[in-house]
Amino acid sequence: MSNVLVEKGIEFVLGIFGGNKSAKAAEELARLQKEADAKQFQYDTDVYQQGIQTAIDKRAHAIKEIELKVKNEGKIAEYKDAMNLASYNYNMQIRNQQQDLNDRMYAKSEDVYDKQLTINAANEKAAKMDERRKLREIETEKRYDQQDVYLEALEAEGAIRARGQSGRSVDKAASVAALKASTALSLLDLSLDNATVAAQSAIRDIGRERVIKDINAYAAKMLDPGKLPEPIAPIATPQAEFLYPKVFEDYDFGPPPVEGTRFSPSAAANQVWGSTISSVAGTVGDLFGSITKDIKSINS
Repeated sequence: MSNVLVEKGIEFVLGIFGGNKSAKAAEELARLQKEADAKQFQYDTDVYQQGIQTAIDKRAHAIKEIELKVKNEGKIAEYKDAMNLASYNYNMQIRNQQQDLNDRMYAKSEDVYDKQLTINAANEKAAKMDERRKLREIETEKRYDQQDVYLEALEAEGAIRARGQSGRSVDKAASVAALKASTALSLLDLSLDNATVAAQSAIRDIGRERVIKDINAYAAKMLDPGKLPEPIAPIATPQAEFLYPKVFEDYDFGPPPVEGTRFSPSAAANQVWGSTISSVAGTVGDLFGSITKDIKSINS
């Protein structure tokens, strides 16, 4: 009976000792967990604040970079506008010089053509006058020859009559002399007719030659060059439009950390800032060809 009481007493004492030890262990575990939660909360709060500051800094940097791109885009556009204007003015000078040269060449061609026609007309007139003069000289010469034939015939008849002969022999001799004179006159008339026909033919040939020369002069004449087209006037170089980052709202940073819960980084802190819009001014072709400028994207 006494042994049983002793055993029960020992179990009771051991139970009290074990309970106290478990309570202290649980209390220590709770304290450690609380310290860990406090440290995690402090860490999450620091990360949250840093994420907000990082997002703000990235947005400010993105704005500065976009402003620089806008400035560079304007510089490229101004440069291209200046080069295009210089090219336009240069091409306009070339066009105006060519137009002036064409106009002067055409005016010279017209002047040469008019003078050539005048020369052709004068040559035709002079050549026809020469042929007519030659014909008049031939006609005059033939008239003198006819008069000589008449005189010779009269002299021959007078010589026959002066012989004092009569009868058939005298008549025969007179007939022979008259026949000679008639033949000579016929030959003179035929020669004059031939000379007239030749002169008229030469005059017609001179007229035809004048027509041919006029046609050749017209064929050699320069066509009217008209007006050369003017170079296309330059237009202003288009410039790209850039989208600036939106202004932050409270929801962009996400909910703040809560003690005792796991925290995810702010969505705003993980955003990708920047633009991949290509430069319009840099891709527009100009005097020196196409210039392509790719704008780098800004990554977090």
